[in-house]
Amino acid sequence: MNATDYIRSQFGPNSGYIEELYAQYQQNPGLVGDTWAEFFSRLPETGGHTNGNGHHAEPAQLPISQSSSADTGYSNGYYNNTTHDSAIQERIYRMISAFRSRGHLRAQINPLTQGVKPLPETEDTNIDFYRFTDDQLALEYNCSGLAQRDSMALGEIIDHLHRSYCGSIGFEFVHLLNQEERLWLQEKIERRFEHGYRLSNEKKVERLKEIINAESFEAELHKKYVGHKRFSLQGAETLIPMIDMLIEDAAESSIQKIVFGMPHRGRLNVLANTLNKPLADIFSEFEDQNIHTALGSGDVKYHMGYETEYLMDRGQKVKLQLCPNPSHLEFVNPVVEGIARGLQDFKHNKDRGSVLPVLLHGDAAFAGQGVVFETINMSGVTGYATGGTVHIVVNNQIGFTTNPDESRSSTYCTDMAKAVQAPVFHVNCEDVESACWAIRIALEFRNRYGRDVILDLYGYRRYGHNEGDDPSFTQPIIYSEIKEKKTIATLYAESLVEEGVVTKEEVQSFYDHFKQRFEDAHSASKESNPIGEACSVHGKIRIPCPETGVAKDKLQLIASTLVNYPENFVPHPKLKKILEKRVETLETEQGIDWGFAESLAIGSLQLDGCRVRLSGQDSERGTFSQRHLALADNTTGVRYYPFDTLSEKHGAAEFEVVNSTLSEASVVGFEFGYSTVETNSLVMWEAQFGDFANGAQVAMDQFISSSEAKWGQRSGVTLLLPHGYEGQGPEHSSARLERYLQLCAEGNMLVCYPTTAFQHFHLLRRQGLNQIKRPLVIMTPKSLLRHAGAACTTGDLTAGRFQRVLVDDFAPDNKKKHVACLSGKVYYDILSEFQAQELEPNVVLLRLEQLYRFPEEEIASTLEGIDVQSLSWIQEEPRNMGAWSYVQPLLKSVTGMDPQYVGRPESASTATGSAKRHAAEQKRFIDELISIIST
Repeated sequence: MNATDYIRSQFGPNSGYIEELYAQYQQNPGLVGDTWAEFFSRLPETGGHTNGNGHHAEPAQLPISQSSSADTGYSNGYYNNTTHDSAIQERIYRMISAFRSRGHLRAQINPLTQGVKPLPETEDTNIDFYRFTDDQLALEYNCSGLAQRDSMALGEIIDHLHRSYCGSIGFEFVHLLNQEERLWLQEKIERRFEHGYRLSNEKKVERLKEIINAESFEAELHKKYVGHKRFSLQGAETLIPMIDMLIEDAAESSIQKIVFGMPHRGRLNVLANTLNKPLADIFSEFEDQNIHTALGSGDVKYHMGYETEYLMDRGQKVKLQLCPNPSHLEFVNPVVEGIARGLQDFKHNKDRGSVLPVLLHGDAAFAGQGVVFETINMSGVTGYATGGTVHIVVNNQIGFTTNPDESRSSTYCTDMAKAVQAPVFHVNCEDVESACWAIRIALEFRNRYGRDVILDLYGYRRYGHNEGDDPSFTQPIIYSEIKEKKTIATLYAESLVEEGVVTKEEVQSFYDHFKQRFEDAHSASKESNPIGEACSVHGKIRIPCPETGVAKDKLQLIASTLVNYPENFVPHPKLKKILEKRVETLETEQGIDWGFAESLAIGSLQLDGCRVRLSGQDSERGTFSQRHLALADNTTGVRYYPFDTLSEKHGAAEFEVVNSTLSEASVVGFEFGYSTVETNSLVMWEAQFGDFANGAQVAMDQFISSSEAKWGQRSGVTLLLPHGYEGQGPEHSSARLERYLQLCAEGNMLVCYPTTAFQHFHLLRRQGLNQIKRPLVIMTPKSLLRHAGAACTTGDLTAGRFQRVLVDDFAPDNKKKHVACLSGKVYYDILSEFQAQELEPNVVLLRLEQLYRFPEEEIASTLEGIDVQSLSWIQEEPRNMGAWSYVQPLLKSVTGMDPQYVGRPESASTATGSAKRHAAEQKRFIDELISIIST
């Protein structure tokens, strides 16, 4: 047993503290005092005493856990006044540990004193608990490395602990498992007053100006646009100098770009005072003259994004991007992470330090919205890591009208972030310089250790949830205090005047300067020409379909990577045969199944220089064991990615396949963000079953389907949603095709339901090669993955392109025919019944492989010259689901005929849970179709 193991076995929950002492002992035994030094010297692997057999002797008596109450002076919940040196030293060690662990509970982090619930008290951060005497306060004791010193007078130790841990910042960091990280933060915290904690006078004036600008911006808007919602930052204006400090330090640390995500509160202030969006542009949004409204549907002013470049005095530049965000407060979080990861991958050679994600949150939303933790949970996952995110919680201590104890069970709104080993700094917004220091340390921690860090900025909301709301109805006590509070700018200005840094006249000039700039911009905006009537143009450009066939020699090269393994790699014997069989189908030019065709599409896109990313639950293997693009060595478990060979040996673009966390909302948001970065790419998310995709409904509704119309933010993300009725019950049958079709308008996205492997091949290649991309939703198969009828030939892949409609004419010589339109797997069920009944039907089956945009031209040209006897739409989904409601008016418009519905009746549930009932239902409506076309 080594020393660390021994400590953990003996000290249990206190072992973290003892390990820290042991680390200090290893650096310098003098840091821990004689008692602990003696104890540590006897531990294994410390070079301690040995007995005659060369084995370590028994360790010395434990200084804490095995000391008697007489030795420690501890009884009845308090220490007694024993003067035994070792007992006093033990109390001091415990006190230091308590303040490092729980001093944040006594920190002065809340600018409010009335009507707020106080933090819980702990007895061991109360100095009276230790019963030190006045005489002891003047004596020198070992201080456990406090402020990197060996010893201090007891009174000095107490003062330093209060100053370090109970001031304007409350620190939570002892939960970190990595000792180096804990000790690094500990040193920063305890020595900050020695090392540049205060700003220079020049920086103080800069930060004061920023606070004044933030306050004045809100005050002037309040006067000019009475009653307008703007979700002001008043009560937390410290955010602006904090972010500016972050940007400056980021530029100094060679960060190339910062990607921000934030809710609506304070957004206009950040746009104006941090990103320097022209005030005239902001006023145009108040006047409803926004350019986005003219080009698309637009959005309200406090949802819009912006991009700019920040230029430092010494010439360093850092790009800034504030992402647009809907009112679904926290759902921009994974989008920001995806954008940051995409920029790191595509623009900066996967340098995780090059792009910094910064996420701003509200306190109620941070604790209440599940997507927050889903996103934080991805921070250490290889396929989604971005090198650490700086989180800033603008803590108004209220959620609309809901108090904290009504909206969470935890002490702090940030408590769940500790699960991923993120340090948390709780900061009083009225201490501007403490806030600026905290964010500098947060960035330094992120850059050094590559992980998330949380700043919890305690402030308040000067007005209600919006400027037309009266918060005194629900929080009268808090708002009676807020009404009388001096603004943060006033408090900071007064302190700087008292220090002699500025004069009152200079402070007034800062206010006057901003007000004049505001007035000038407002006057100019009144003189600008109106935009005119809205006219949506997004999505209306018709995108030509590229040639998507691939030469056979390229297909052979791709296939060879699946069976040519690295030296000493041992494939699973069963999987080896499966892959060899796949390659054989390419050579025999028939029987290429769905999974293999998809793999060939991915590899061919790589060879065309298009980067491909696929993520989802179990996507490396595939939910239905159909893909196998990550192979595990059968003896070591080490994974081999066959298509890496295309990049390494043939100069192809990269393919990344990722098994995702068990989340839909955050992962879909991430892939959406990732797909907005680079046009020459194919970014896919695959649902485990299409039924589960509705866990990401917010991402579908607020981002994927509408981001271009609202914000001009275009994405090419592709969703692979397994769909099809096979008797597997209501949670494994339907991807809710109807919902995606309902979202379609103005060419905003594509919805396809291919029925063959070659159609899937060409569809993926079309999406990857298109230079103007829009989101693509594909209903992918389950049973068709290995269905012989859905397989294809080599010739199907070497020529042609995706066909929006496939036609099966069972009576080519007849002029009078029945026409049945359909999509998806039900086609094979119909064919099977035709064969079982040995029918020669007088029917044309039109397979609508693309549902949106609707293929009017193909349908019209196919039916030209045919005397249509009946027009039917057949589907396996219930009548109130599937494509029926969408296609019915469109088929009527194209053909002039009312289509007849054939399928399941309306249902509250997507499917039956009974396999027998499923089969009976399926046969019933196929028989109904046969009855129609037999007349």
